[in-house]
Parts: sequence; structure tokens; C-alpha cells
Amino acid sequence: MGRFCLLTVLLLAAQVLAFAQDTISVDATSAMHVCSDKYPASLGPCASPPRAVSKVGPTYPEKSRQARSEGTVVLGLIVGKDGAAHDVRLINGVDDDINQAAIAAVSHWTFEPATYEGKPVAVEMNVQVNFRLDANASAAPATASGGSPNLDLRNLYSDAEAAYKREDYQTAANLARRIIALSPQSGSAWNLLGLSLLDMHQPDAAATALETQIKVDSGSTFAYNNLGRVYWRQRRYEDAEAQFRKQIVINPRDHYAHGNLGMMLRDEKKCSDAMPELEKALEITPNHAEVWLARGECDIDLGNRIKGLSELEQAISASSAPNIWNSAAYILAKRNIELERAEKWSETSLTVESARLRAISLEHLTIEQLNYVYWISSYWDTRGYIYFLRGDNNNAQPYLEASWPLEPHPATGGHLGQLYEKMGRPADAIRLYAMAIAAADLPSRAKADPDDVADAKQRLTSLAGPAANVASLIARGRTDLVAMNVISFANPGKLNGDADFTIRIAAGNSVQARQISGDSSLAKFSDALQGARLSIRIPSTAPVEIPLRGSLSCRAQESECRFAVLSPEVAVDLARKEQATDIASVAETPAADPHVYNDPKMGMRISLPDEWKLIREDPGSFSQPHNVMFGKLGSTAMFMLTRERLEGTQELYKKMLESGLSRQAEFKRNGEQAVTRDGLPGTRWSATWNANGGIAYSAVMEFFTVGDDHYRMTAVAPHEIYDRYAETFENMLRSVQFPMLRVDPKLQGEVKDDK
Repeated sequence: MGRFCLLTVLLLAAQVLAFAQDTISVDATSAMHVCSDKYPASLGPCASPPRAVSKVGPTYPEKSRQARSEGTVVLGLIVGKDGAAHDVRLINGVDDDINQAAIAAVSHWTFEPATYEGKPVAVEMNVQVNFRLDANASAAPATASGGSPNLDLRNLYSDAEAAYKREDYQTAANLARRIIALSPQSGSAWNLLGLSLLDMHQPDAAATALETQIKVDSGSTFAYNNLGRVYWRQRRYEDAEAQFRKQIVINPRDHYAHGNLGMMLRDEKKCSDAMPELEKALEITPNHAEVWLARGECDIDLGNRIKGLSELEQAISASSAPNIWNSAAYILAKRNIELERAEKWSETSLTVESARLRAISLEHLTIEQLNYVYWISSYWDTRGYIYFLRGDNNNAQPYLEASWPLEPHPATGGHLGQLYEKMGRPADAIRLYAMAIAAADLPSRAKADPDDVADAKQRLTSLAGPAANVASLIARGRTDLVAMNVISFANPGKLNGDADFTIRIAAGNSVQARQISGDSSLAKFSDALQGARLSIRIPSTAPVEIPLRGSLSCRAQESECRFAVLSPEVAVDLARKEQATDIASVAETPAADPHVYNDPKMGMRISLPDEWKLIREDPGSFSQPHNVMFGKLGSTAMFMLTRERLEGTQELYKKMLESGLSRQAEFKRNGEQAVTRDGLPGTRWSATWNANGGIAYSAVMEFFTVGDDHYRMTAVAPHEIYDRYAETFENMLRSVQFPMLRVDPKLQGEVKDDK
């Protein structure tokens, strides 16, 4: 759920965007005396509902977190004419600590009052406060002696957990190994190492780490569930089921274990066994979208189509994530039912994901953007397959042909093979079926459905005929799979070396390339890549830009150089390894320059003038962005950096920013212009407003968007002294860099400050 809160003038009177994460979410529901379906105006007077304008986020009680206690607290309250929350009382709770945390938070909420006949009135209402622990949450590690946690270990673990949450899995693994070296009995470090390895697609190593975690702490309240996830990935279904059930014995209300067990049984086509587990998971956590998907899929397969469709609707209502919409669409497409509904859901997933793949900069290409390509390849497959099922081959072809080379998967290859077969291209269909079967052996985060592989084998055998050597066709498919995204260039200069490139495919399938590392003599191949004809092509109706990575290899004794385009999944894994912190070098880091602020968590670097110092830092949480404030002793002039996350474009961010700022008295935006800092394009505003007490402020604000991350710099001072600091502010703005946005850390010095 999104929230929008205004900082005080002492925090630069800047609008900040804050968005709740999974840990705690808050939802308001109407109760008596508020007009609703249950209490329509036709039954008597009722008020328009109050609207929350400020929601204080509850703090997860440490005792409850350690006990893995979670659930939904229902509170009743009266929203007064003044918009304040009065008489907050418990209706249904979880435990005493969580109940009190919810009450304490909601007591500080403020509302735009309910109205009746245009006048503010007091109304009763209920609110739900959902306390949810992260699936991988664990306690900080204790020392081997079992005494009080060592401060160094605590700090290391905090850094490791933070790295894991920002999906920097290699750094998380490096830090976890460091903790284990210092404290081999640290079960939580073994657990974090296992999860990091799992997300780096190293299930065997992940299993070893989590098995060690259980040996260290056989009563763990989370390790069995995590080990079950690894076994599930390895298709060791019996072993996985045993681990999930062990977790349930330890904590019968562990909704992760119930949900994972139910979803795995669904994968095994054991829906009758899966349903009780899925139902239990939803009883504990009613808004788990993936569990609703599994339940809807099972109900459809059990013959309860109407109920199943309703449950799929529940899934997409519980989450706005595009992968949920796509999964719901694919469930219908795979069964060739409700195709009109499936197409609408597929369109929604593509609309959301496509917005994230625009204005791609190779100079500031992020891991997140590379990851979006992985997802959109799946969404294109769903869209193309739906077109195929509806008999629209012309529209199916560009989507399936775009999806397949991006992320080869047995299901996608099978869909494209069926299309070619339908179009009267049997040789192409045979080739695609063979490649689809071979794709099942590729390492992938997506579990290949054995049914997809079996279907491709059956279609290949049938189409090739009884005299065909199917094994030979599949072997050829493996060769074709490797060659699919490899192109060659003449090497007349007998160059010898290797280099890595980023490339961007844009409208009309034009290609832009940039070398990021390797032999500098190969830089000239950037021009050749820009004219290359890649197998990856964007559908003409898809308004996106596709960023990819590739490796060029030239050998002096060979007449051609080979360029291999990496799959998005491999590119993401490689980029994560490149950005990872080398733990061995951490201790050798020189003392920080007091004139430079450069915190990787913020993602911005700034040079500070003499006498200017860091005076406040709010590292951010689920309810707050990351804010850093700088100032000079005795001065009321201030400079602030802000990093916040919002699923949306810079245009949406701009609208929300202006909406928040406009609440300041006499707010006026005096100008807007395009600006570039450190090679990143953004927007600059100048503004004025009056704060409480009638003090007039002047400010300059610049903001930049990369994916769903928004970076903002704000310079502000009372109007009467702003000119005194104008040059200082401009120097600070010009000094801003975004070092963490580069794919390759070695390139940090290549882009100079904008002057």
C-alpha cells in the first residue's frame, strides 16, 4: 500500500514518497454509519467515508519477530470531526505486543473527516493492520558461546541481511561466509548463505548450507521451510515435503510452509492433497497472491471452474505485480479456457512491465532493468500463445519469436513449434520442438514443467515420423540452442582478446552498443554491433527498449570474432557478481574523506564545501525513503539527498511530488528544465513556499529516475538568504554522481561531472 507524507520545514519541507513493504501493511475497511453496500443511503442517513491522509506505520515488536508471530489485528475506532482517531480499541488480535503496536500506530493516524450533507461528522470504522514477517527473516547471529551477540557479528549480519534484501546476493553470501568464519555455529548465517546461493541458482550448494543450519539449530523456526524450497527447486519432492512438514510441526501456523507445500503439491498434479495446505495458508495470511493462484488453478483442475476463476480474480486483487496478472492469464491459456479474460490480464501485465523498459541508458544500466527483460520475455510468450489459441497467427508470431531467443524455455519453444506447425512450416516446427526439449537442461530460475517437455517430445516424434532419429534431432537442437544468439564478425586485423558489451534494442530493432570491460582494441566492434542483425527482435506493437549483455571473443588465428548475447537471467547473475563487495578488501578501505559523502545505500556521491557537514541521516524503512541532510553551523540553509522507490515512471513521480508540495502554503513552482548529472537525464524545478510561522522559503530541486528508483537533490533556504548560498548549492548539485548505477564498477571514473 502506498503512503505519502510531508517532512517538516526542518527536513527541507520536501515531499517524500514512502511505500510499505511486505513486513507490515495497513488497510482500512468501512464500518457502521459509513455509506457502503452494507449500509446504503436508501436505508437511512450515512456518511461519506473518511480518507486517511497520514498513517503512522507500526513497529514490529522484537519479541514477536523472534517468535515468528504474525497475523492481522482488527481495530475499531471513531474518526472525529477533527479527523483524529479516537477510542481505538481491539476487536481481534494476534498477541499482546503486536496488538499494542497496532493500537499505538493507529492512534496517531489523521483523516480527512467523513461528511454528511457536506459537513464533517464523527463516524465509526474498523481498520486492519497486517503484520507479516519476511519469508526469510531470522534472528541476528549469536556468538559460538551462546552469550550476548558480538557487536561485530551483529554489524556484519545487518550488512548481509541488507545486501540480501536489495538482491545483492553475492555480497550477502560473502558476508555470511565471513560471519561463519568468525562464528561457525551461527545458524542464521548458514541460513542466509543458503538463501543467497539459492537465489544465485546454486541449489546444491544452497542445500549444503541449509542442511548445516539445521545441524547447528535443529529447532529452527525457518530453516526447514527454506531447505524444502531448495529441494523443491531440485525436484526432490519427497524430501521437500518432509522438510515443509517438519516446519509445520515446529510452527503449525507457519503460512510459508503450508503455502509452499500446497504449491509444490499443485506442481506435482496432486491438487486434492494440495487444497488443505493452500486453504490453511490463506486462513493464516488471506492476501497471499501466489497461494490464491495455486488454489484457483487446482479448483479449475478439480472441475470447480467458477470457483477457480473467482480465486484467480482474488489473486490479482491481492497484488498489482505484473507477474501475478501474467500467471493468472497463463493458467487460463494453458487450459484453453476463458481466453478473452486471459488476454485482458495478459495486456495488464505487459502494460505495467513495458513502462519500466523505456528511456534505457547503457551508461546507467541497472540490474533491475536487466531483470525486467527476463519477465517481459515470459509475458510475451503468454500473449503470443493466447493469440495462437484464438487462431490469430499473424499476431502470435512476433510475440513468440521475440520471447523464445530472449529466454529459451521448453514451454515457449513448444508454443512456437505449434505455431510453425499450424503455419505449414514443419521443418521449423521440428527444429523448435528439438530445441525446446534441449532447453529443459539449461539452468534457470523457472522450473520447467515436465509436461511441457513431454508434449514437445510427443509432437517432435509425431511430426518427424517413425523413421526419424529423435535422439539425433534433439542433439542437433542443443547445438542450435547454443548458436541461436551468437553472431560472427570478420577479424581481418587478426585481433586477439575478449570484451564485454551492453546493448540496447529499440524501436525498429535498431541496436546501440557500449563496451564495458575487456580489451580496448575491441572497442571498434561497437559500431559493428549497432548494424548487426540479432535473432532477438521486438514486436512492432511493443513500445519498449530491451537492454542486454554480451561477450565478444576474438582469436588471432581465426578469421571471425564471435559475439554471444547472454540471456537476461545470465546477465542478471553476472551483474550481481560484479557489483558484489569483496569482503577481503573491506578492511583495507582508507579513511573517508570528510568532504565527500558516498554511501552505497543512498546510491549518490556528493562533494561538500568547507564547513558543510552531514547533520542528519534517516536510512529509510518500509515507511520512509532514505534521506540525508547537510548543513553549515549557524546557517538555516540546507541541502538534502533522497532516494525512494516507487513503481512508476518519472512523470508519475513528478505528479505525486508536486501534489505533495502543493500542500505547502503559497507553494509555487517557478520553473522547470531538463538537466543532466553524471550522464543521467533528469528534471530541475525552482520553487517557493511559506512555512508555519510565515517564513518564506526558496528551493531548487532536481530529480532523476532509474527503473523504479527515484533520486532527488533539494537545496533550500529562507528566501532572504538564498542568494547568499546559490553558488554553493550549484556547486553541490554539479558534484553529484551516481556510482552505484554502473553495471561495471571499473567504469566509475569514465563519466565526468556535468559542468
